[in-house]
Amino acid sequence: MTGGALGYVKDQRIYITGRRKNLIILANGENVSPEELENRFAGCEWLSEVMVYSENEQITAEAYPFPEYAGKAEGLFRKKAEEINRQVPSARRIVRLRLRDREFEKTTSRKIKRNQTGEKGRLLD
Repeated sequence: MTGGALGYVKDQRIYITGRRKNLIILANGENVSPEELENRFAGCEWLSEVMVYSENEQITAEAYPFPEYAGKAEGLFRKKAEEINRQVPSARRIVRLRLRDREFEKTTSRKIKRNQTGEKGRLLD
């Protein structure tokens, strides 16, 4: 991969899994692509946006639910994170969850700015 892209080749196809600059480097030296975990939230009808990052050496998922799901979002978020955690190695498990009451700030091309983590999200216990 070039230009900072991460991925793999399988069956003569190239699969892009993330960006080198976004990697989460864990205390044990393992590299985790946040996009890999974010993609596992795809298809959640209640979820508008999600971002995965490292916070205090722990993998954190921060989500903005669609407003009509605000009352049920906490339970849905926990359930989906538990499902994901059962599917990934223990080092890649999501430890912290944050819920937002507003959208993430975006670039002009409508991509989430990754430098705003945790500032608007409510940490779930």
